[in-house]
Amino acid sequence: MLKTRIFAVVLGLATLALAGTTEATTKVETTPRVERILAGMTLDDKISQMMMSYPPLSKTDPVTVGSVIFVGNLMKSEEAVRTRVDDLQSRATLPLLVAADVEGGKLNKLSFLEGLESVPQNSDITTEELAHEWGHKVGMGMRSLGLNMALAPVLDAAESGVMAESGRSFNGDPEQAGALGRAYCRGLGRAGVASVGKHWPGYGSLAQNTDHHFVVTERPHSEVQRQARSFIMVGDDMAAVMLANVGYSSFGSKPAILSSELVDWAHDHGWLTITDDLAIEMLAEATGGDQEEVVRQAFLAGNDILLTTAPIDWDKALDYRGIVKELVVADPSLEARVDDSVRRVLMAKESVGLLEGF
Repeated sequence: MLKTRIFAVVLGLATLALAGTTEATTKVETTPRVERILAGMTLDDKISQMMMSYPPLSKTDPVTVGSVIFVGNLMKSEEAVRTRVDDLQSRATLPLLVAADVEGGKLNKLSFLEGLESVPQNSDITTEELAHEWGHKVGMGMRSLGLNMALAPVLDAAESGVMAESGRSFNGDPEQAGALGRAYCRGLGRAGVASVGKHWPGYGSLAQNTDHHFVVTERPHSEVQRQARSFIMVGDDMAAVMLANVGYSSFGSKPAILSSELVDWAHDHGWLTITDDLAIEMLAEATGGDQEEVVRQAFLAGNDILLTTAPIDWDKALDYRGIVKELVVADPSLEARVDDSVRRVLMAKESVGLLEGF
């Protein structure tokens, strides 16, 4: 597998206060190269590696975020994507994780590539062989463009609701969804693309779209665990999970991206954790209308990558890095937590060959 397993290992009984809770100090699996790169970073460098944003607007400045996401009009043609990726990588402090949503059906963003004109939606992928085949095809298409991280597959087990009706979910049964998702991730991995399962710990059969509504589901703890089985089955064939913007009453009713318990649960399975889009305005409903507090809580919950579809250098964007830095400067013990997140990010980069020569 191209993906190197990254997992949390409890070291002793030391404690670290995060997001108002007390948790065991952890250290992620690492390599000498990752440690060498990490040792040469300033605090600003580290925090920048934890950011995934729309590509910076500047066409000349160094690209200092750790990852970028290609959305919307950025995915309009083969030449446009490849040219933009090459330019961004040439200006990056460290090679970038370049991510894109690559779902099929009506959400197919790769239809301009030969052989990917009709990528099926997940609900039409019914065998592991087909899932692996399409994962590999999509992965090869992505790599031809310079994209190295798929914000896919959707692993939500949904029998009804928005995920089922849109065809985004594989199946309503977590075991079957997990088996298909694992095969798809293995296909992506064969092509050298890191996979990101979404939306941890499971969107389920909710009818509302969390891009537009703040939703809290009254799902019992046991049911959340059952639905999370689709992710757990994929295991270390998956590089990361994207956490849901759904709130779960049995986990404190905050959106999952703000729940240290749900983030820790993902880390327990060895995955890099990525927030869903922090630029979604409805998230502020969970923090009394304070959008900056969303960023604070997402960081303190333990997420490794904070994702925003706003350009990091847009004059109307939040100062995501400044918000995180202020927290770390006020509590220097948090830098150890930053280090672990950066280790996970760098390990993901290493797994897809981005750190060769460093």
